[in-house]
Amino acid sequence: NIHYIVYPPRWGVLRDLAERYAKIGIVTSAAEIFEEIELWDEVVECYRRAGKMKKAEEVVRKRLEETETPRMWSALGDITEDKSYYEKALEVSHGKYSSAYVALGKHYADKGDIAKAVEQFKMAVHIKPLTPHVWFRLGALSMRLEDWETALQAFTEVVQQEPEEGDAWANVAAIHMHNRNPDEAYPALNESLKLNRNNWRVWVSKLYTCMDLKKYDEAIQACLVLIDFKAKKNASEEIPHMEERVVRALIGASVKTFNEVAKSDDTPAIDSAKRTLGRVRDLLSRLKATMQDPWLYEVCAYFNECVGRSDQAADDLMKEYRSLVSYKGWESDKPMLDRICRVIGQLSELHIEENDNEVLKKFKFLVKGVIRKTRAAYFDPSGLPTAHLDQMERVLNNIESKLI
Repeated sequence: NIHYIVYPPRWGVLRDLAERYAKIGIVTSAAEIFEEIELWDEVVECYRRAGKMKKAEEVVRKRLEETETPRMWSALGDITEDKSYYEKALEVSHGKYSSAYVALGKHYADKGDIAKAVEQFKMAVHIKPLTPHVWFRLGALSMRLEDWETALQAFTEVVQQEPEEGDAWANVAAIHMHNRNPDEAYPALNESLKLNRNNWRVWVSKLYTCMDLKKYDEAIQACLVLIDFKAKKNASEEIPHMEERVVRALIGASVKTFNEVAKSDDTPAIDSAKRTLGRVRDLLSRLKATMQDPWLYEVCAYFNECVGRSDQAADDLMKEYRSLVSYKGWESDKPMLDRICRVIGQLSELHIEENDNEVLKKFKFLVKGVIRKTRAAYFDPSGLPTAHLDQMERVLNNIESKLI
């Protein structure tokens, strides 16, 4: 048998060579080869990439003298940045050349006319729907116009055509969150995180979505990931601190769930609730290693008291007290005094219940010191916070009565 080797045609070999040149940046040589085999679109693109705009324009105008094509008119628009050439491309194509609509959309978007840009992108995807990058731009601009229905349609098209487009999944979730539809946002967020687990904004979105759906274990996981990001990333990335309301909600929900299931005989539910409490404890430990805000010690004390760890609750309340009195001018700040009085009241209850005289004596001196410093901060006795002082005096009297 005789086997023949079918060699590619000469123009095919030259085209392959030119494309390889273009890929590695030898665009001028690539343009010359493309010109030899009369692939004019590639010629123009290579000259543009080489920064030889005059040469590119010369080629385009020469081709237009021979025959008018939408691609050449659109290329001339790209070179001259004159939108009238895109409109001419649409005229020649009878409104069927989608790239001209895309170019017009980019032109209007750059000028800040978002509404007109959206119109052009809509026309582009109507003519050529299998263009995920155009759908993405349409979705992003529609979000800026708060046209959530169009934005959702656009990003849905993107993820259908490019399932590995993580940013599109994140935008689908963001739209569902805006529409207060966490059930739909949740799977989209999971898809986005499968593709890119390093986007802290998506983790923030997942945190709030899981809170809405009462998926507290996953919300705690999101919190821990965000704490890690905060520790590793640069400050310029502006990763937010953990919000007080989120931590309070997690503690309240986990404690409430445990108290409810503890009354039943559902062993798996009880074990699950205990695991959630353990995760909350780990989260609070991580937070205390990175933050020293008074509210954090307050919620830690509440949590430890709820789970029967009164000694740890007392330690957290003392840390909250020290954090509060470290603020300059706390003696004359009535909201701050409110919090200090609350902490002193809680500590007195714990110490009295503990019934350790040595601890009570030390605490008595602490309360006396707070009263003395508060009085010393006011030169005018009429301005004294009498309600706060009376409350602390009652606490002091109660402690002294226990020491007798």
